[in-house]
Amino acid sequence: MKNNYIAVQIKENEKYYAYAVKVTESDNLLSKLEIKDIIHANLCDNKKRAKEIVNFWNDCAKTNGNYMFDEMF
Repeated sequence: MKNNYIAVQIKENEKYYAYAVKVTESDNLLSKLEIKDIIHANLCDNKKRAKEIVNFWNDCAKTNGNYMFDEMF
């Protein structure tokens, strides 16, 4: 069974972060995307493409100073 990936972006308290969700054709996408504060979701054919999108979104948030995890360390 082929795996696909969904790149998702989350917004919480005016901060952003993104990550990939692995899915298969037998998964219920609505349950996979039942994520609080989700603002974007892109279906990707492979892990590499999902990672590119996630990295782009996270890099943009870092550049804009609103990345969720910048202030943690």
